Amino acid sequence: MAVTTAFVACSAALLAAASPDPALVTPMRVGRPDAPLALSVWAQQDYSHLAARPAIAQIFTDVFREWAESHPGVQLRVSVMPALEQHKAKLLLAAAAGRLPDIASVDSFWMPLFMAGGHVQPLNDYWPEEDRADFLPFTLETLSDARGNVYGVWHGTDCRVLYYRKDLVPAPPRTWAELLDTASRVARERGIAGYLYNAGRWEAAVFDHLPMFWAQGGELVDGEGRPVFGQGPNRERMLNVLTFLRDTIRTGASPRSVLANNDYQQLTSAAAAGDVAMFLGGSWQLRDLETGLSPAEFAKWDMAPIPQKEAGTQSTGTGGWVWVVFARDPARRKAAAEFLLTVESPANVGRISQVAGQLPVRTSAYRNVSFFRDNPWYARFGRMLVHGRARPAVPIYPALSEQLQLAVGYTVSGEKTPEQALEDAWSAVREIDARQRSSKPSGRPGFDVFTFLPAAIAALLALSVIAPLRGRQSGLRAWLTPALVLVATVLVYPMLDLVRLAFTDTRTHGAAYSYTTASFRALFADPAFYGMVGVTLVFVASSVALQLGLGLGIALLIDAARRRGAAGTLAARVAVVSAWVIPGVLVGVLWRILLVENRAGIVNYWLSRAGIGPLPLLSSGTLAMASVIAANTWRGCAFTMILQFAGLQRIPRELHEAADLEGLGAWARFRMVVLPMIAPVLALNLALITIQTLNTFDLILPLTGGGPARRTEVISLYMYRSAFYGLEAGRAAAVAVVMLALNLGLALVAVRRLRRPRGGVA
Repeated sequence: MAVTTAFVACSAALLAAASPDPALVTPMRVGRPDAPLALSVWAQQDYSHLAARPAIAQIFTDVFREWAESHPGVQLRVSVMPALEQHKAKLLLAAAAGRLPDIASVDSFWMPLFMAGGHVQPLNDYWPEEDRADFLPFTLETLSDARGNVYGVWHGTDCRVLYYRKDLVPAPPRTWAELLDTASRVARERGIAGYLYNAGRWEAAVFDHLPMFWAQGGELVDGEGRPVFGQGPNRERMLNVLTFLRDTIRTGASPRSVLANNDYQQLTSAAAAGDVAMFLGGSWQLRDLETGLSPAEFAKWDMAPIPQKEAGTQSTGTGGWVWVVFARDPARRKAAAEFLLTVESPANVGRISQVAGQLPVRTSAYRNVSFFRDNPWYARFGRMLVHGRARPAVPIYPALSEQLQLAVGYTVSGEKTPEQALEDAWSAVREIDARQRSSKPSGRPGFDVFTFLPAAIAALLALSVIAPLRGRQSGLRAWLTPALVLVATVLVYPMLDLVRLAFTDTRTHGAAYSYTTASFRALFADPAFYGMVGVTLVFVASSVALQLGLGLGIALLIDAARRRGAAGTLAARVAVVSAWVIPGVLVGVLWRILLVENRAGIVNYWLSRAGIGPLPLLSSGTLAMASVIAANTWRGCAFTMILQFAGLQRIPRELHEAADLEGLGAWARFRMVVLPMIAPVLALNLALITIQTLNTFDLILPLTGGGPARRTEVISLYMYRSAFYGLEAGRAAAVAVVMLALNLGLALVAVRRLRRPRGGVA
């Protein structure tokens, strides 16, 4: 270490005396390009010099340049991820492969994943204790272990508050009873939502309401990280929260549409549209309200602490992102820690937080930075943070949150009583916790000879095709080898490795694992899995039938118009295909905008004008499924149209002319001329769109998130959640193997249709 440090120091001195500095801050590099020590950094885009907002980008450019000027011997190779889930997935895969960067910005929600795997390095040796004392208590408590090691530097936070309209709610409610009374009165008298909150299938449905649980003295886990929310006094406290949420619907304080809320922006939009008197939101939404409302309308809004069961108690949930160091080399770790502490120094944290719209985690910022000291909104946010608590940094939390999300959904929808919903969540979390603790202890996985088995089998399968080629056929080897290598590498090997993974209890973050059939046994013993199979069958059957029917109908109309020389057939085809080329996630977002259950929702606006709305298009289980099917059909019928239009071109023109001479009507022409000719294409189309629909989850995730409760959760979405939310890669792989078997069966049908001799007129 001493030699490395001396080398870096010597090189830095030489560089400082060299020719004028090149650009010290570029999109992919911070520091001198010839600096001897290069650190890799994976940053959050909105907290870097590549932020979309110019003001944020500029402040980080200045801060990074100042750091680079004082550290000429170190350069940063920066990579940013624009989407939260992409950032998380990339980090998890890198952890499993042992290729984590030296520095990364991670959501505080993810800390248990990397701490359990032993990836995050402690910073105590490089972070003076007096500087740590300046940070809010929850930031250190959450990031510390039992031995006092601190594993990250919190960079900005937020808190949950009650926003309310002063003209409708003169005095903010302090208790649940006051909130229910005030909100239900406003809803009756004004015809708007009295109180809105997140109850959709996502993390905020749980975390936004945890302060109500904590303020009663509730605890989710004990000191060893074991779940305790469902036993003793904690059970009663959690039951109180679920009962309160149920009562928001029963009393009319909240509309049922809260079940469709899986984005904070929906709450802000309702406020901007004048559709709500109070909502439970985050500190960052203040800026959205200020920019989305006129000054006169914004002046009507204020905020207060979250109402609690009893007056006089306070609590708020605090989120935020954390800088962590993965570098194991002492010299790299020291340089990384110096970078983090420079960026988050008292001189920088105030100006960064002000521009980024975050709350500082240094207490000194609320004393020394005029914006946070004198601004009435942010000064109150700072006082609320004293009562702030973060999510517990334990491995069981993702599963705990997942089950409590379901409990909230079932309770609010009325499908289950609060007692039944809590008992189901508690039983599921205990089972998951037992399964996690029964596996091998956390640590880095050792050498596993079976990891080479899929590659070996894939290579043998490729050789089995090439080896028999002898004599005149030996010349084919040179032609087939590249194709077989590609197929074996891209298709066969991943499928075989998926099967291997399904027989393990591995976690997504790459801790040690063992081989077992527990994933399959747990999957087939889970009653919820069979419920999702039913949801999948309804979704697939309905979507496929509608896609096939509508796509074929459009193809027939366009083909008939083309044969008659009508203008605009090309434009019609382009218009239909445009829906197909839009990514599924974006389709889900677009349809969500259409189906929002307030006056901002386009569909409900016109339904209301027609006197038949608004309808619970996303908060009702039946209508949510219909909405998901409609969105998937809109996207998928274009593919059917393309295939069927191509199939219609194979029908000889003479057959249509003969049908005209015979005077056949549209139905007779379709049944006697068209259908026999396109039957093979129709069968192929059926197999392909069934495979595509069976694997669809990207559209459902932003549209309903699988909710309300599990009413729109298909198997593919369950697989995704198991991998990236539940973080059980073995279980997700077991689900994927089941889907793989179904897909291979459908693919076999498609291949047989392609190999069938072409019928029709020669």
